[in-house]
Amino acid sequence: MIPACGRIRERIKPGINPLITDQLQHLQFSTLSLTSGQEVTLDTGEREFAAVLIHGQCEIEVAGEGRYTLGPRENPFEHGPYAYFATRENRLVFRGSQPSLIGIGSAPAQQAYPNSYVTPDMVSTVERGADNWTRTVRMICWSTNTAGNMLLAGETCTPSGNWSTIPPHRHQFDIENEEAPYEEVYFFRFSRPQGFGLTWQFDDDNMLDQAFSLQPNDVLYMAGGYHPVVCAPGGTLYHLSLMAGPKRISKARVHQDYRFLLEQQQLPNQYTPQ
Repeated sequence: MIPACGRIRERIKPGINPLITDQLQHLQFSTLSLTSGQEVTLDTGEREFAAVLIHGQCEIEVAGEGRYTLGPRENPFEHGPYAYFATRENRLVFRGSQPSLIGIGSAPAQQAYPNSYVTPDMVSTVERGADNWTRTVRMICWSTNTAGNMLLAGETCTPSGNWSTIPPHRHQFDIENEEAPYEEVYFFRFSRPQGFGLTWQFDDDNMLDQAFSLQPNDVLYMAGGYHPVVCAPGGTLYHLSLMAGPKRISKARVHQDYRFLLEQQQLPNQYTPQ
């Protein structure tokens, strides 16, 4: 069976913009665009939510719990992330303190866990790769700093001309000590309005073989297969990553044809690139 993989390109409008709704089995994704003073209410229902501030500043009021500030964050290329991870059966009220863009991922939640307010000092940041495939990865709502059922959130900044999600890897099957299954969504921004990128989605038997251009506000989704991304010269590529899987971990199988990249750099085979 060919895994569900593709790209969504839609204009971001004020308010909630549902972008990934039924393309995947578990994971959904929306953006929330707030003007200064605008208020939007979100009920989590039977799902858990990760709300990551991409830029701007907003308040989140959680019914029965209190109020939290996301930001300020001028941009995601130079400044660390703020986020709120909400479990099931919550009501969140977002209020824009200034024009803001928030990425919101959600996944089914069988069990309720404590909510988590995430500030930049709580986010683990690492440099991945080597040569022209180095990039900065931030684990925002991760198994190390939040509690949840399926959902993880992170982000990656890829410098001008560099590759990301490389070597090509997949996270489609449950293979002990090698691979954990989860769906994934990437939301893209660029440090320049002219910025663009390219991506290739493929699988082992070439039943899946497709490529897309990537522009600001594009969304890439995948339930399997390999999915390397490259940033065009002239600016930095940012992608917000939302992941949903039963083990709530990030573990990927690197394509056997490209494991030599890890061997050349003496990187471990369990290297899990974003």
